Amino acid sequence: MIQWIMIFAAILLNVCGHIFLKAGMNKVGAIDPQLLILDFNKVFFSSPFVILGISSYVASVALYMVVLSRTYLSFAYPLMMSTGYALIVLFSWQVFKEPFSMYKWAGVGLIFIGVLLIGK
Repeated sequence: MIQWIMIFAAILLNVCGHIFLKAGMNKVGAIDPQLLILDFNKVFFSSPFVILGISSYVASVALYMVVLSRTYLSFAYPLMMSTGYALIVLFSWQVFKEPFSMYKWAGVGLIFIGVLLIGK
């Protein structure tokens, strides 16, 4: 039971990382790739959402390492990636009002069916 809680916490932290980074970059605007390399601090400290996003990723990886120490990679990785992908699509639709078609609904449904099969 505890490994399920840890893996879903890692998934949620990963998803939060994506959401926070997107919110931060929406505030910053488009950046030149060279700026990211040459002046990382300017991009990194440009928004509290960017810092929250990176912090969420670090926490997600740390918790995922704990999960990997307790379960199979062939179980944890597909569960984390597929569930995270589906949640990103749903959160993007809700938080950022991104388009969400019937094809996306079908894809998210198929992903969750796959997650259930992997978990068996």
